[in-house]
Amino acid sequence: MNFAKKYSIFLTFVAGIFLGLLLIAVNKTFFSGSLLYSQANPTNTIQNIEDDNYFKYYKMFTDAYKILKREFFDSKKTTAKNLLYGAIKGMLESLEDPYSIYMEPEFAKEFNTEMSGNFSGVGLQIDLRDGWPTVISPLEDTPAWKAGIKPGDKIIEVEGISTKNTPVSEIRDKLRGNPGTKVTITISREGIKEPFKITITREVIKLKTVKTDIIPTKNKKIGYLKLIEFTLPTAEDFKKELSTLLDKKIDGLIIDLRYNPGGLITSVAKISDYFHNEGLIVYTRGKTEENNSEYYASPDDTFVPLTLPLVVLVNEGSASASEIFTGSIKDTGRGIIVGTKTFGKGSVQKTFQFQEDGSMIKYTVARYFTPSGKCIDREGIEPDITEVMWFDKLSEDEKKSIIDINNTNIISEFVKKNKEITEEKKKDFILNLEKQGYKISRITLDYMLWVKKIENNLPPVYNLEFDNQLTKAIEVLENYNKYKKNYKIYKEPK
Repeated sequence: MNFAKKYSIFLTFVAGIFLGLLLIAVNKTFFSGSLLYSQANPTNTIQNIEDDNYFKYYKMFTDAYKILKREFFDSKKTTAKNLLYGAIKGMLESLEDPYSIYMEPEFAKEFNTEMSGNFSGVGLQIDLRDGWPTVISPLEDTPAWKAGIKPGDKIIEVEGISTKNTPVSEIRDKLRGNPGTKVTITISREGIKEPFKITITREVIKLKTVKTDIIPTKNKKIGYLKLIEFTLPTAEDFKKELSTLLDKKIDGLIIDLRYNPGGLITSVAKISDYFHNEGLIVYTRGKTEENNSEYYASPDDTFVPLTLPLVVLVNEGSASASEIFTGSIKDTGRGIIVGTKTFGKGSVQKTFQFQEDGSMIKYTVARYFTPSGKCIDREGIEPDITEVMWFDKLSEDEKKSIIDINNTNIISEFVKKNKEITEEKKKDFILNLEKQGYKISRITLDYMLWVKKIENNLPPVYNLEFDNQLTKAIEVLENYNKYKKNYKIYKEPK
């Protein structure tokens, strides 16, 4: 064997070792880190590479990287950081799952802050539906909520730029920003023919996720508990507030999950446990065994009497963890569900934070199932009693008039000119609005005046005058024997 051939074999051997080390390094880069909100093992690596094509496509990846580094005209765009961030984003986008995203360090930090209950922005939870960012829910008492954004609204532009097929992570980046800055979005809303623009001023969002009060009726003392979101502190806050209500000897309980976009599965599982002394609450099923889990009620954690009448209020803005709680109550017959069909978000995500720079991936690992085996993803949960809010029953013309009026100073000027607003003045005002092309009913005017009155204050915990769904929930509790169901325990997953 001549020297040249020996040298060639040696180089091939060295190259093989180098490639092996490179693959190990890549696996470490892409599949190691500290995992948040999950029990997965961060040292897991790829199991059973699907076929020899892995090496073929990996070579294509490295070749593309080298070519761009060497020849792309703008060297600022071909830093290792920019190209590899883009590669990770591309991997997640190729999954065609709106919940699987890559978060650069700053956004990852904001995400962790949001899960703790504080963040800066407009207060919107969004999802990608039919290629458009779609509002799951505006968080209560946030700029988006005050601006009248509704669940199901499609955000078709942000600052005049189309959002069609834009990843949810990018839309969130655009909506977030420093407090006091403004962002203009264009909304497409079902029932309104033409899209319309809304300008929102960003604020620091400080969520108190649990609000409570007592609703006195003629014959009952009803506890009312509103859950805004399921964050890290929510379960303990919920327990504290609910214990206070129980100490006041309430005759029934309403848990309001309307516009609650969800949150942490561990938080909702713990809260659900307060209402069941045994049996399955929720279970998840994914590709790997580590992502299959079951959450069961324990007698040690149950402190709400099983005999306490319970109503859960939901609507199209109730999603994810809200649907876990709703599903456990409905399936077991522990309470009555009132409202409209929920959003239908039934998948489970994990987060994985890279130690190198604090960036993070969030990815879907499983779907969750209610005790009876129902997966509500894309389906939602139907209430036991359907009750549609009054403003959802308004005509298309009236809905459009509300939007148009909100984009003017008409209501502000009317309130400013009339320190005392009599019934006669309201009638004249409605007639005046009709002459200007606005068509609204009396209840709509009363509601708009009430919103104007409280715009600089926190809204009341409840308002029976404009909340017919809550009124229906009270009616159910006052006649609970007519609606209650037999309690059923599910011992294991279907």
